[in-house]
Amino acid sequence: MHDIDITDGVAAFADSRTRQLANGETVTDAWHRLGTPVGHAMTVDEALDAAHMRGWDVRKVPLTAKVPGPDGEDIEVTVPGKFATLRTNPVNGKVEALGVVGNHWQPFQNEATTALLGDITEASGGHIETLAGLDGGRRTFVTMVMPDWMELKGLDGSVDKTSLYLSIFNWHDGGGSLVANISPVRVVCANTQRMAESMAVSRVALRHTGDPRARMAEVRNLLGLTFKLGDTYVAECERRIAQSLDNVKVLDIFTGLFGVEGATTERQKNSRIERVNTVMDLYQTSPTVKPFYGTAFGAYNAVTEYFDHLAPVTGEAKMEAEEAAIKRAQRTLLSAEVSDMKAKAFAAVMPA
Repeated sequence: MHDIDITDGVAAFADSRTRQLANGETVTDAWHRLGTPVGHAMTVDEALDAAHMRGWDVRKVPLTAKVPGPDGEDIEVTVPGKFATLRTNPVNGKVEALGVVGNHWQPFQNEATTALLGDITEASGGHIETLAGLDGGRRTFVTMVMPDWMELKGLDGSVDKTSLYLSIFNWHDGGGSLVANISPVRVVCANTQRMAESMAVSRVALRHTGDPRARMAEVRNLLGLTFKLGDTYVAECERRIAQSLDNVKVLDIFTGLFGVEGATTERQKNSRIERVNTVMDLYQTSPTVKPFYGTAFGAYNAVTEYFDHLAPVTGEAKMEAEEAAIKRAQRTLLSAEVSDMKAKAFAAVMPA
């Protein structure tokens, strides 16, 4: 599920990229096609308006409970130290409850988190890509594409380029800290948020306490120190390119990654061995892996290529090739298992 906040058919999502359907309709480039297809780099104000995320006025009020009084009529009792967080929905004007927080929790408004990213885009030359509310407004994200991309040189001299994204994730229900991270994942929904968090190469997190303006300034200062740490991810990839692996070691890594020894039935074991053999074949023959063959990075690429392009999807035998490809792409974005396996592979290919 995309988990995008939708009110009366209006989705709280804006995308700088668009695509045109066969019927001529212009939609967002995100797989879910929801929200406002802006079609160009967004300013802070434009992003907030397009995603219907301005004027939520997230606030906290004392939490009360209605209980029967001595005379039989309901009375309100305040719960000590507990507050409800509320927002005003800009689509219908209704006040909505988001969560329960404590005394020290303070809200970080959408305007503040988006302005934070706006300051950075102006300084860096990047631009805002996506902005959304999730889970009925309980969470939000805003992302920008960084002006610098990641370049990895293969053993054959070829260069692989990957974009990096800076994302700000915020919680309006007390469920988490404000988090800023840099990752190679463009966030368009709740599941790609999880992927971005799991693949973060630089991360800053702050709790919802103290003066919100001071905390935003703190995030800005911290990002000033870590903004270039996209280079850290490049360095980790380059470490894997420099790490030589023979085929015996690679096969051992794949066998452990797919849990062959942990299989509980012969059928399960054979299925896992078949996966290992498929990934091993990719490692040895895939053109995209070839520049990194013989290295830990090549082994990691074989795993990612398997899940992105070859791993079977349920019911694939009865599907047209295009339908199966769409299902596989959706699984790449949505599946926590696939995201976890890629993260495990990135760690597993390096010797302890």
